[in-house]
Amino acid sequence: MGCCQGKKNGRGEPVVRKIAIVGNSGVGKTCLIHRYIHDEFDENTSQEFIPTALHMDEKAQNIGNGKEVILNIYDTGGQETFRHLRKLNYPRSDAAIICFSLDSEESLKDVDKNWVGEMRRICPGIPLLLAGLKKDTREESSFTEGFVRESSGHKMAKKHKMVGYIECSSLRDKGVEQVFEKIAQAAAKKKNTKKVDASDLQS
Repeated sequence: MGCCQGKKNGRGEPVVRKIAIVGNSGVGKTCLIHRYIHDEFDENTSQEFIPTALHMDEKAQNIGNGKEVILNIYDTGGQETFRHLRKLNYPRSDAAIICFSLDSEESLKDVDKNWVGEMRRICPGIPLLLAGLKKDTREESSFTEGFVRESSGHKMAKKHKMVGYIECSSLRDKGVEQVFEKIAQAAAKKKNTKKVDASDLQS
């Protein structure tokens, strides 16, 4: 975990925002975070990596006009067996990045089927950003079948009134900074985090 000095608010306190990273197992969430935090692609990061309920990284993100926000980034395991652990991470989140893989149409379907509803139920009102990961797999393939089209991502984000849709590649370091800049801007505007009903954490 790093120690960052972000711009302060009117009360002299750093602006800190908690960001949840969610999505199916194996879509590339951990590689996305590693690229953003360490500016490198870790080829040894397993697709089956299971973050603990308390795994957090920290980085100061410039959001323009000389302003910075300290992002507390929480990685979450996507498997159903870790559903309860994920929910321990969600409360007090200020925003979330919902991830899917551009080489998996099923992972986009699960955004609609599972992830949006889960985040809206546990963290009502927080900004959600849709991120299409592994863009390099589509760009460097000789085929188009089996890949998610950019228009489909925009359509999904619009359907659920997200703050936007961005495609990126952790391997090629394309679009990663834009993903976190966008969510930081949205989270910085958020004032209060709504309380979570206890029944939502146990459902």
